Amino acid sequence: MKKAFVLAFLLIYGVVGLGQTQFYIGVKGGIAGCFYQFGGVPTPIGYTGTTYSGKITSTAASIPGLLELIYSTKKFRVGYQFEYERVLTSSYTVKSSILYSSTGDTTIPDINIKQHFFCHNLILEYLVFDNKKNFRLLPSFKFGYFHGASESTSAPYDFSSLNANRFKLGVSLNAEYYFGPMAVVIEPTYSVAPIKSLLDATQKGYMHFLGLHIGMRFGVIKQPEDIKDGKGKKKKEYKNPEEDE
Repeated sequence: MKKAFVLAFLLIYGVVGLGQTQFYIGVKGGIAGCFYQFGGVPTPIGYTGTTYSGKITSTAASIPGLLELIYSTKKFRVGYQFEYERVLTSSYTVKSSILYSSTGDTTIPDINIKQHFFCHNLILEYLVFDNKKNFRLLPSFKFGYFHGASESTSAPYDFSSLNANRFKLGVSLNAEYYFGPMAVVIEPTYSVAPIKSLLDATQKGYMHFLGLHIGMRFGVIKQPEDIKDGKGKKKKEYKNPEEDE
């Protein structure tokens, strides 16, 4: 909870220091892929550390959902993003290698694995292109902390015990097609999170998320250009026809 207050403070500080010109509310969904790798598999009895090596991998689709609250200046944006991922993991693979002997992969299925991933992000965006008509590009950097919930899982990692309140980093590119205060957003994105293994808490692996988010952003502060475009039309002045005679 303290980290959430730190993120909120950074958001407010950025807005006060840079000056507010717009406030956006955004919602996004989409599809993503999730890849996990942990390279510290315990050595089986009968082998030494110099002859045996192993790692655990897991690859699955995930379903993201995001909510954004963003303050914007002319080119710079800072905001808060709540991120949810439903990781659809159904198995993981143990990859082992025995020096001078053999290698092998063992896939361990578990249909009961259920992973719910939550992340609180501070996002920073910068406008690099705007055609002044209806399209703009904004690269984005985000960092935050994550936690989660795991149900009936025998996977070598989870989000609810060892991996609560750990930090995550990500980058993305927001392509916005805007019309008035609203914009359709398409966002390819990548992020990485360090995950401790339940097999050995002193070591950690990494969870990689690669996805495509699609959604909407809504500007809630009326801009001067909206009035120029006719949304705040000036009242027509009365002209006496007798003056023309």
